[in-house]
Amino acid sequence: MSIGQSSATVPTVEIETGTAFALLLALAGASRTPRAELEPELAEALERVGDTEGEAWLNLLGIPLDAGAPHTAERLLQAVDSLDPVELRRHLLGRYAWSWCTLAGIDDIEAAARGDGQASDRLLAHPRYYGGHARASLRVLLALDPAETRDRIADAIAAGSRSLPRSALTEELRAAGESARSALDTHPARAVIERLATGYRYVPEPEAERVVLIPHLEPTLPLVLAQHRSSRLIAYFASPRSSADRLLALGRALADPKRVEILTLVGRGTGRAADLVDATGLTRSTVHHHLAQLREAGLVTLEGNARAYTYVPRREAADEAAALVADVTGTEGE
Repeated sequence: MSIGQSSATVPTVEIETGTAFALLLALAGASRTPRAELEPELAEALERVGDTEGEAWLNLLGIPLDAGAPHTAERLLQAVDSLDPVELRRHLLGRYAWSWCTLAGIDDIEAAARGDGQASDRLLAHPRYYGGHARASLRVLLALDPAETRDRIADAIAAGSRSLPRSALTEELRAAGESARSALDTHPARAVIERLATGYRYVPEPEAERVVLIPHLEPTLPLVLAQHRSSRLIAYFASPRSSADRLLALGRALADPKRVEILTLVGRGTGRAADLVDATGLTRSTVHHHLAQLREAGLVTLEGNARAYTYVPRREAADEAAALVADVTGTEGE
């Protein structure tokens, strides 16, 4: 069943850009990369943080928002260095994300932020907290005292900052922000969100007073959905893809029989990931991987918010695929 027909209007939409956000997304991507493939300084710093899923960095996106513009990597590092250690752990554990508070409990989050071992153990054992990746992301950090947590986070941010091509990154992000603002001036906010956050159809939620769109350039994380205080954060990969790249994504998506099976199920109305797990017999993580591939290829759309997400087919995908083939092969006589 589609949940995208809500009559609620999209709240105020804002665009925030800067190397602070790009750095946190890059650290999340690097955390999933084998350490031997990273620069030694960054590999060592990430090893001391211990997050192999990258989720911890995504929960820190609220820090540059609170610090205010300009959202530079330097300002992010200053904000982290000056932040009370317990407050940094509140950000890390989702104290300012309403879905994490509802799921895991404010009391446990607050106690774990202050260093309570029993509360930390309960969070690590929660099967859905941190998207099911709590132990892989937080096991090392929650065993530390708050001050050491902050120091290790700051060291990794500093190491990551030194590896970024700063000037080129700043210009690309600025251009992406201008493009998004121009689109919002001339098109409905919902349509702009769906176009920018490829294959994501946002459904407004009562907790969100504003939507913050954050363009970034980390290709391994094409879409990140987060929350901070009364803001819904939508971080999206902003680098435009050529027709050839889009056609390759389509080919990859359709090359796997299980993905075709999932696409068929979605087309017949099975849109919840849990139902797709039951229908296919695959693991939850495998189904999510296949769905991400189908979404990136433009074959399905993720619709909803933290209350409920469902996948729906994109009926226009067939026409778009034909147009891509025509664009790549050229017209007769060219």
